Amino acid sequence: MALAPAFALETMSNDAAFLLGPALAVLTATRLHPAAGTVLAGALVVGAGLAFAALRRTAPAPAARAAPGRKADRGPKRLWTRNFVTLLTVNFALGVFFGSTQVSVSAFADAHHAASAAGLLYGLMSAASLLAGLVYGHRHGRTPPEHRLPLILTFLACASLLPMLAGSPWQLGLALLLPGAGVAPCIIVASTLVESAMDRSVLTQAFTWTNSACAAGIAVSAAVVGRLVDGPGGARAGFAVPLLALTATAALTWAARIALTSAGTPDTGTATGPATTATGQFPAEADTTGAAP
Repeated sequence: MALAPAFALETMSNDAAFLLGPALAVLTATRLHPAAGTVLAGALVVGAGLAFAALRRTAPAPAARAAPGRKADRGPKRLWTRNFVTLLTVNFALGVFFGSTQVSVSAFADAHHAASAAGLLYGLMSAASLLAGLVYGHRHGRTPPEHRLPLILTFLACASLLPMLAGSPWQLGLALLLPGAGVAPCIIVASTLVESAMDRSVLTQAFTWTNSACAAGIAVSAAVVGRLVDGPGGARAGFAVPLLALTATAALTWAARIALTSAGTPDTGTATGPATTATGQFPAEADTTGAAP
């Protein structure tokens, strides 16, 4: 099964959660109880986690154990490569984009006496990302993902300049559409490269690290930008943070594209490894457990 549509589906589900989650939390909190939104969110996370843990049909075969007396070749030797560090940096930069943009949008809306519109403005970006993921999943082309990643990051960096030029909430809403359109393709390509470039025995670790890098980027940038938007630069200073982070990361991926090419595989619609055998396994489920073929 094709990797790009699989990762596109995963990315679109995240965008849908960002769109529907806040509305559902507010609705339950206002109609039922102030704590109902938090309880619902926790129940969904726990329930979905347990349901995923119970899956067995899509799980790949366990990794083979090393022969007695022979030390297994695993861990940092296979995980911490130049390719992986590059992809880790990409995910951290995406986290910086998410965290700083959310804080900056809220600060911009508040400064223009439209604080209630912050959620709508951020939702427009998520909607653009969702639509871009849908289109990309259907028409991702034949260009290898390692060639697409620096192009998409360059587009995302250039598009991140637009929010700095906005002078009103409606202008900011329009300015957020282009960066939003670059988010889903960037996540899809980065995930495809992690799946194709990393050894199967450390694939779970690789995806865990990249997800953690994104979460770290969100946390660090939100804290830093929270201080910046309270300063003289206001929201524009906050919007400058993702611009700088994405520009630097785009330059890094352009410099590392040869190394990525040597490890990645062209995204021709077929996944490498056992995840696309006759069992009909879904790549996003079957290959992220870290088991060797």
